[in-house]
Amino acid sequence: MFNKNALPAAFWTRAKNVVLNAVFIIICLFVSTAVFAEENRTIKADIQSIRIPEGSYLKLELIDPVSTKTGGAGDEFNAMLKEDQIVNGTVVLPAGSVFRGMISKIVPAKSLSRCAVLYVNFDHVVTTTGRQIPVTAGIYNYPSLTVDGGIFEGGNYGWALQQNWANTKKIVKTTIDWGKGTGDNMQYVCVPLGAAGGVIGGAFYLVGDSIVDLFKKGSNVNLEQGQILDIMLTQPIDIPVH
Repeated sequence: MFNKNALPAAFWTRAKNVVLNAVFIIICLFVSTAVFAEENRTIKADIQSIRIPEGSYLKLELIDPVSTKTGGAGDEFNAMLKEDQIVNGTVVLPAGSVFRGMISKIVPAKSLSRCAVLYVNFDHVVTTTGRQIPVTAGIYNYPSLTVDGGIFEGGNYGWALQQNWANTKKIVKTTIDWGKGTGDNMQYVCVPLGAAGGVIGGAFYLVGDSIVDLFKKGSNVNLEQGQILDIMLTQPIDIPVH
């Protein structure tokens, strides 16, 4: 016989299964749509940016002066890009873009003529359209750089002695040249006298200045407004083109 009490149970069981299947299908569609949207967004982002590769060299002009005498760690400064950066025929970073730099560390000048050392880095660039882009770059090709990238001017006591010796030789040469310029007859007398005077004067200069250099502090680093700095990218920059 037909069991009237069994009908509602079977109906609700089937209805429950239909609902669960529908929920499962909706969840799958939602996840698939989200993944597709993320992939599509990533592809578009890649299409809309051009990369300036790691190791690229850029030339900057200082807008603000930087000094180990007046500055300190954490001080910020600005520098302007001098030349367009072109990738595959496209100007991706135009001249006039402003790089923000920061003093990361200063080793102060010390006695024994030990010079100061300046460490700087660059953390972002503001394009001419106002877009701010993170960068990682350091100083490159500066005349005086430490092995870890610090800028210095001068040296230590040994360097000061070399400068004193070079100046002593100039003194002797100057006095000899003076003797030669006195004429054909007088130079035979004046050249030896000039040489002797130059040696004596140079010796006094060498000894005296070398003693002073024992107690004198070394040179500070002073980067003037308008000075040109070369930097190298240590990480690539992705420049949005729209």
